[in-house]
Amino acid sequence: MDLEAIFKLMDRVEKSSFTRVEIESNGLRVALERSASARAAEPAEAEASAASAPAGQDETNAVRSPISGVFYPAREPGSEPFVSLGARVEKGDTLCIIEAMKTMNEIRSPKSGVIAAILAEDGATVASGDTLFLLSEGN
Repeated sequence: MDLEAIFKLMDRVEKSSFTRVEIESNGLRVALERSASARAAEPAEAEASAASAPAGQDETNAVRSPISGVFYPAREPGSEPFVSLGARVEKGDTLCIIEAMKTMNEIRSPKSGVIAAILAEDGATVASGDTLFLLSEGN
């Protein structure tokens, strides 16, 4: 793998939603990793976000954003949201869209459950790892 190929790979990774890529070729191993873009949140915004998470909620039921971007609860403005509070979802159901680098990424439910909380607002910037939804085990 020559230097030009590595630069092309870097460009491709930058345009994708991947945060880490490893490639091994002819005994040469290349690992590219980028940190999630840090967003500057004002203290009031950070406090509001922390206050919106129900106290004592089991974090294993948190649905986190896998990428940084803009949160959209519906396919397009004015249309019905994918899910609403109290809605039953099955594993693999689309919960929202995160727009990152002009790419719409559907975020799917990692397991079945009931939407106990929606913690992001339409058009809000979210960082990789931010909690978007909380699920409960309800029927």
